[in-house]
Amino acid sequence: MKNVTQRKSQYRIRELLPNGQYLNLYFRRKKGYTAGFFQWHVGMYISENRKESNRWYSKRYKGKKSTIVGDGTIVALRHALHAILEFKDQLGFNEELLIGWEDERRMNAYRWLKRYGFIDYTEDGKVTAYGIRNPEYWEFIPDK
Repeated sequence: MKNVTQRKSQYRIRELLPNGQYLNLYFRRKKGYTAGFFQWHVGMYISENRKESNRWYSKRYKGKKSTIVGDGTIVALRHALHAILEFKDQLGFNEELLIGWEDERRMNAYRWLKRYGFIDYTEDGKVTAYGIRNPEYWEFIPDK
């Protein structure tokens, strides 16, 4: 069962997992580094109910760190992967998708995105996120 909420600058997916918990994916659009360019940021949370995940989402964008409380199963990560790849293919010309993290554990879990064309986004020489643009419009050519 999948529940999707779509707004101009937000896209939320809530999906029931086989273990009875819910996978909650939050896509949030922000202005990019140049005028007329937008970045979509992704948040993922596994919860027992909608209220718990919405409380996490509200705190996350107020600058508070979140704790890992969900089951974090491989099934949830696979469902999230499929939703992220679908979303990536629907990006517009002037949009990109960024997936960041708060700790090393999450960074290691998200590293699998590089197999699907995501590239490192660095700040001061440190990788801070993985990102991609719609491959229909953009072609990434790695530096050699």
